[in-house]
Amino acid sequence: MFAWFRAIFQGRPAQPEAGLRPVQIPDAPSKIIHQDPPEDDPFEAVWARLSGHEVPVPAPLPENIKVLADSVRAHFERNKPAPSSFPALAVRVMDLLAQPEVDVHELLKTIGPDPAISAQLMKVANSAHYHRGQDVLDLRTAVMKIGLRDVGKIAAGVAGRSIFDVSLRVEYETFPDRWRALFLSTMTTAFSASQFSFEQHHSRPDWIFLGGMFMDIGKTMALRSLAQLIIAGHVPQQLEPGDVDAFLEEVHLEIGAEALRVWGLPSYLREICLHHHDAQVETREYAAELHALRLTDGVSRLVQDSEDGIYLDQTRESMEALHLDRVRLRMLHKVVVEQKPRVAALFPN
Repeated sequence: MFAWFRAIFQGRPAQPEAGLRPVQIPDAPSKIIHQDPPEDDPFEAVWARLSGHEVPVPAPLPENIKVLADSVRAHFERNKPAPSSFPALAVRVMDLLAQPEVDVHELLKTIGPDPAISAQLMKVANSAHYHRGQDVLDLRTAVMKIGLRDVGKIAAGVAGRSIFDVSLRVEYETFPDRWRALFLSTMTTAFSASQFSFEQHHSRPDWIFLGGMFMDIGKTMALRSLAQLIIAGHVPQQLEPGDVDAFLEEVHLEIGAEALRVWGLPSYLREICLHHHDAQVETREYAAELHALRLTDGVSRLVQDSEDGIYLDQTRESMEALHLDRVRLRMLHKVVVEQKPRVAALFPN
């Protein structure tokens, strides 16, 4: 059923080797003409943080956040998602794309009945990125124009979005700005890390995409439990934004990994979910994927707010592990900056 996790977009990957597998990056040109960047170049703020020596001192977790985290853990334990709540359509689409010879007719038959995926693929095919002078009027042409690799990503994102949404409006109104922000942040990291890894000849851009899509799923699950506790009157409704952020960082690893276990998703996704904030990941089986995702997520945070230093150390560690110099970090920064509005357009409200 989950063959798509093992082979997506570009054939079946080799079995993972123990330890870190360095990213294979072509040598930089021997002659590079350096020009002084504009003073308002946003990359310079990101580079200054990552190339500096600032060591952020984490603030101790307030006692009220510890109590809140324990309450949410207990609520999640009592209300775990059902195994069947994982979107089956995403699995069927990826199963088809994982075949050595993709049956385009069968793919169209699978996607066609779903209006959300079909409409989104048509919209993307007619967007400025893909439009080449002639409107796309049917789904088959849209799939062929976009390409099977991107069709898989878009289908997974549209079908999987239900995991990030809430079923009750009252839950949504408890944190109206956070649900969509969490989804867009997740998909930006997934698309950016996958694209950059593909361009830099990383061996598993497909695994990296799915890891990015699921590594912070625990934040959505935890926020859902918190909203239900607030609605039930078990938690004060007025929480400071900083308190919510601290609470989500405290609980999202174990809650996310448990949700993936309940859904029966592959072990490498649970490893990425549970260990992407470890102090050192070199000895882990999926170290290369972890470093790629940590680095992209860290850069994305700094693009959003150059003063964000919560994961500065681990972002630097991953940048060094992947041997990214200033030139290649600028490439990643450019990918993240470009993907943020693209993801927002791919997945509108």
